[in-house]
Amino acid sequence: MHIKLYVLTIVFAFFTTVSYAQLPDGSIVPDFTFTDINNNTQNLYTYLNEGKYVAIDVSTTWCIPCWNYHQLHVMDSLYTLHDSSGDRKWKVLFIEGDASTDLADLQGTGSNTVGDWIQGSNYSIIDPAGTGLSSFLSGYNISYFPTLYLICPNKRVIQGTLNTIQRPYVYNWEYAANTLCTTVGIEQINNKNAFTIYPDPAWQTLTLYFDLDNASSVNLQIINAYGQLMAKTNLGDLYHGDHAIKYDISRFAPGVYLFCLYTSGGYSVVKRVSIL
Repeated sequence: MHIKLYVLTIVFAFFTTVSYAQLPDGSIVPDFTFTDINNNTQNLYTYLNEGKYVAIDVSTTWCIPCWNYHQLHVMDSLYTLHDSSGDRKWKVLFIEGDASTDLADLQGTGSNTVGDWIQGSNYSIIDPAGTGLSSFLSGYNISYFPTLYLICPNKRVIQGTLNTIQRPYVYNWEYAANTLCTTVGIEQINNKNAFTIYPDPAWQTLTLYFDLDNASSVNLQIINAYGQLMAKTNLGDLYHGDHAIKYDISRFAPGVYLFCLYTSGGYSVVKRVSIL
C-alpha cells in the first residue's frame, strides 16, 4: 500500500489550524452534476431546489485525516437521520477529490488508499475525474483534504463552523443547518459594511461597528464553534446612524466565535471573530 506522502503537510493541517481558503460563508455555490459509483446522477441544484440541505465531504482515499473522520461515521449518521433513510430533508455526498484514484482505491484494494471507504457507507459516493473534477475543485476553492461544506437550500454555503473545529459531529452539522442557514441571517454575511469588528483577532476587548437605517433595539449573541450560545446581551435602544460599541471579551476562551446582531426590526447579521 503506497500513500502520497508529499501532501501530508497540507492534509494534517485539518482539525488543527484555521484556513481561510475555502468559499466564504454566505457565498453562492456553483452547480455541479456528477455520476456516483452506483451510476446515479447527482445534481446539486436539484436537491437545493427541493429545499434540501446538502452535506459534502471532499476527501481522498489516501488522506489519513480524512480516514480518521470517516471512521467517526458522522456522515453515516447524517445519512441515517436526514437522508433517504431519515427525514429526507438532507442529501449527503462524499466526493473523492483526487483524479488519480479509482474504484479500487475506494474499495481499499488499490495502491493509493488507507482503507475501504465503501463498506458500510450508504450515502452517495462520487469519484469524478477530468474537467468535471477540476472545475469543482476550482469553483469550491478546495485547497486541502478533507474539506466540509454545508449548502443551504438558498444555495449559500456554510463552512467556517465545520472546518475550524476539531472533528465536527452531527450536532455541529445540524447547528449549521438549523441556525446558520436561517436565524443568523446568512444572506447578510457578505455585507461587510453592515457590521465590522476590530481588531480581529481580538484580545480582552473589541469594538463593534455598525450602522442602523432606523432607530432600533439591538441584541448581540455570541456563539462558539460548537454551536453553543456563550453570551446574550442587549446593547440598548439605539438611534439611527453609525455606532461603535466596545465589548469585553476577557471571559471567553481562545477560539473562533460568531457575533450575531439582531434588531427589533427583524434585521440580522453575523461576523466570525477569532479571540486570542
